[in-house]
Amino acid sequence: MKRYKAGIVVVGGGPAGSLAAIAAARMGADVLLVEQYGCLGGMSTMGCVNPWMTFHDGQDRQVIAGFAGEIADRLKELGASPGHLIDTIGEVTSITPFDPEVLKVVLADLCLEAGVKILYHTFVFDTVVSGGRGTILIAANKGGECRIEGDIFVDCTGDADIATRSGCPVETGRQPDGLMQPATMNFTMANVDFEPVRRYMLEQPGEFHAKTRFDTLASQLPSGVSGFYTIWNRLNGELQTPVPRDRFLFFRGYRQDIATVNTSRIPGIDSTSAEDLTRGELVGRRQAMDISRGMIQYLPGFENAFLLGTAPVIGIRESRRIVGEYVLDRQDILSGRSFEDDVMANAYTVDIHGADDKGSVQYAVPTYGIPYRSLLPQGIENLIVAGRSISTSREVQGSIRTTPSCMAMGQAAGTAAAMACIRGNGVKELDTAMLREQLARDGAFLL
Repeated sequence: MKRYKAGIVVVGGGPAGSLAAIAAARMGADVLLVEQYGCLGGMSTMGCVNPWMTFHDGQDRQVIAGFAGEIADRLKELGASPGHLIDTIGEVTSITPFDPEVLKVVLADLCLEAGVKILYHTFVFDTVVSGGRGTILIAANKGGECRIEGDIFVDCTGDADIATRSGCPVETGRQPDGLMQPATMNFTMANVDFEPVRRYMLEQPGEFHAKTRFDTLASQLPSGVSGFYTIWNRLNGELQTPVPRDRFLFFRGYRQDIATVNTSRIPGIDSTSAEDLTRGELVGRRQAMDISRGMIQYLPGFENAFLLGTAPVIGIRESRRIVGEYVLDRQDILSGRSFEDDVMANAYTVDIHGADDKGSVQYAVPTYGIPYRSLLPQGIENLIVAGRSISTSREVQGSIRTTPSCMAMGQAAGTAAAMACIRGNGVKELDTAMLREQLARDGAFLL
């Protein structure tokens, strides 16, 4: 049986896991990054979740910085991103489109430059725990079943798979029925002309989201569009299976003629169920086909557009959440609270899509801190969690789940894992003042 071993094992190569691996390796740790697919980037590359939102808070401060900011800057230098743009939908301060193909290479290059060992096409399905510590991950790949040993593990699976398999307490979905936010099959359209879109928005403002930045649209193309209500209702009424959504939502991509479309909606998907994921991808691709055809038929600027591609995997908003050493709650974020053990700041709105209806709940919050304790699951002494499944209430999960936030969490988790591994300390005994000092040296924004 094949065996692998490293000081730090990061599971999941999405935004959180890639940054965790880079951060830990840059600290000099021996790092193995295990990823189930054939590239890094997670939802940013495999899920077609584009653009990133948001690096900035309501005061236009770049609160997601550090290694995440370095990646955004590198993409811009490579011509793979226009950089941070004003969010013309008006929900957040900035959005950051990017070329996912270039991102795959950038993330891999940064990992390899730092000394990370990458293992693709490997899925972890169980753990061995002894004396309150994880000791071995049980995985499978083309070579068959394998064992992965580590001193410290970082769970960046998005579903808290490692924490769950290790017996840590978790919560799932909303109470009392456990339903989760709907999934989405994101897709990309090419040969789009955003100038007619801009003109229509200025001529018909009532057809668009109330917070739309029409002042900005007077002089520039929209970076994002939320609305076309009447056209959407017409299209949706013609579909054999209507999509439980009340509008079009799409964004101008890394090129002026690209639109990334976040309009599909598939309720009742549990991302921990293979059967549900299969159903979601079957339904989602049909929705993408129907929606794209309707956009070509009805939307200004889309007359000559075509469907460039659907995401390789369904987009998941919500899954398990660990019950950690601290559960970040609604009052914490509404008050803009900071903690002595903050490892990052966050400013994304609370954004919860209806689990069983067309609507969503969105409201702005002040900039707030995320404490290190929320990355630490109960019950295991050598495990850190980063990404959408950290320890929060369901409402707060609607704010921390976006890519820039997950990247910042990943940097914090990887830095903490390396400090604990190098010093021979447990992750729960780590001096958080020293952790914050290291994060600050590496460019992280802290309250």
